[in-house]
Amino acid sequence: MIVRHALNPDTIPFLLQKRAVSSPADIAYSFPQLNQHYAWGSLWNETQALAKGLLQLGIKKGDSVALLMTGRAELIISMFAIASIGAVIVPLNAYSKKDEIKVYLQSAKPAAMIIGTEGHHMNYPSMLLEIIAECRSNITDAPWIPDSIFVVDGDGELPSPLRPFSELTTIASEASEEMFLAHCKAVTVSDPLILLYTSGTTAFPKGVIRTTAAFLSTKPTNKKTTRTAGLLGKATDIIARRFSLISLLPLYHLGGFGTIFTNLKVCNVRIVLLGYFHPLHVIKAVEQEACKIMVGTPYMVQRILSASKEDLSGLSSLIGISFTSAAVSGSLLRKVNEELKLLFFMVTYGSSETGSVANGTCFNKGRNNMLLSLLFKLLIRSRLLSGVIDFEKFESNDYSLAGKVDRGVEVKIMHPETGGTLPNQEHGEVVVRSYRVMKYMDKHHNLSCFTSDGWFKTGDLGYLDDSNILTISGRLRRLISRGGEKISPVEIENLLLQNHDIEEAFVLGIPDDLYGEQVCACVVARPGSIATAESLKEILAVRLSAFKVPRYVVFLPELPLSPTGKIAVGMMKELAMKQLEESKIHA
Repeated sequence: MIVRHALNPDTIPFLLQKRAVSSPADIAYSFPQLNQHYAWGSLWNETQALAKGLLQLGIKKGDSVALLMTGRAELIISMFAIASIGAVIVPLNAYSKKDEIKVYLQSAKPAAMIIGTEGHHMNYPSMLLEIIAECRSNITDAPWIPDSIFVVDGDGELPSPLRPFSELTTIASEASEEMFLAHCKAVTVSDPLILLYTSGTTAFPKGVIRTTAAFLSTKPTNKKTTRTAGLLGKATDIIARRFSLISLLPLYHLGGFGTIFTNLKVCNVRIVLLGYFHPLHVIKAVEQEACKIMVGTPYMVQRILSASKEDLSGLSSLIGISFTSAAVSGSLLRKVNEELKLLFFMVTYGSSETGSVANGTCFNKGRNNMLLSLLFKLLIRSRLLSGVIDFEKFESNDYSLAGKVDRGVEVKIMHPETGGTLPNQEHGEVVVRSYRVMKYMDKHHNLSCFTSDGWFKTGDLGYLDDSNILTISGRLRRLISRGGEKISPVEIENLLLQNHDIEEAFVLGIPDDLYGEQVCACVVARPGSIATAESLKEILAVRLSAFKVPRYVVFLPELPLSPTGKIAVGMMKELAMKQLEESKIHA
């Protein structure tokens, strides 16, 4: 039996308890590969049990707890349990190597750690034991190694400090209900919730602390929920249950973690997740779970379309895609529209540092769905969505529409050199100011990434129009400097992607003794394509100034992705340089 308690509104324990009371039997999260399907009632029960175990272990408000595992229900339950007692969630990249794990632990100094057994061809317990052994052999003081490391599915005897995950629920019986509720009631939306590590453009991870408030669609207030808002929420929930959603984003990624707030706070939609991204696994899960909406990065979607080999029957249940985390090219949107016959697609823009900044939804003409239209109207009224944008705007834009700026978020375009504010339609650096913007753990990063009056410098190039719609035109650090000329890779990529022989394209700068940098285009050709480096250069020469035409064109079987589904720029550069070196040897 679930009893409602007076908890602070919009906190994790409050939202979980609310769902468990109103919809105890509704499935909240599914991991079909592991046959895990958790309803709100059982999710809240297991969260409480795990939270009590953490309290009995001595974890208190403000302590951090690190998590290292691939996607599974225990990861979400652990996150919710940590948050329910006011501790800080520290989800580590499941692809991390030993040295990277050491850096994360030294930075976060977790009071405890929960890990999986294996993932991405790595054995996590062995990796942690190696780190501990190295510290002991070097007689190194390592206070950053947690005293207790709990292993999910850890069977048999485990060497100290490793312990079976089941022990947490065993010791939970020793914690009182009153102690648990007292910790839940002390949690507020402004408390640190999660510590995310983002590498950005440097080799060192940057710790980003975010509060619960940063994930909510509007800034929390002390006003009581009105009757109208309550009715709006109930209507949204009823309709949302018809639209299951699959998220391809890992939970150690801002977008992945943020997605679980969709059904926790916004609407009661079932969310399907995977242990890790693989295009064929996605297609199988979409078909098996009859998913209606997909959330993923543009490159993930491109990879899925390529892997389908034109057999899209497994994706036939999809009616919409939400693109997140990276710029979306017009050519990809056209391809998705032509091949999947979607009712809508959505673009969103944000980052680990800024949270959500802008979004826009496009409904395809002639493909109407009354329930979907009603759901989107309700979501716009609830301020989750910022508005609808006509497809013509996407089609006519040479860059990437990021959407309409969210309510409560300020965006302006700053001159990269002078720092002055630029008028609408002029390109410059996108800077953001809102209650969602975080601050880095390292104060050095705060000084370099914020202006003196509190605007966060995103490092993205873009412009605003008169309707407050934001366009992203590139990255400041991705600009190629060839003999003093500044070249935008996005402009060249968009032209390459208009060629039917090209499936994917990424343009970068290659070091050059004479010019500083030369333009290099990395492309993935469609099966059966007869495109050559010279033919592509000839086509581009008609549309581009001579200095923008790529000096090199490198053909790759696929573009390498990072664990978060974005293009792995460093790996791409290595592949391009290696191929160019080999071509010189065999020339």
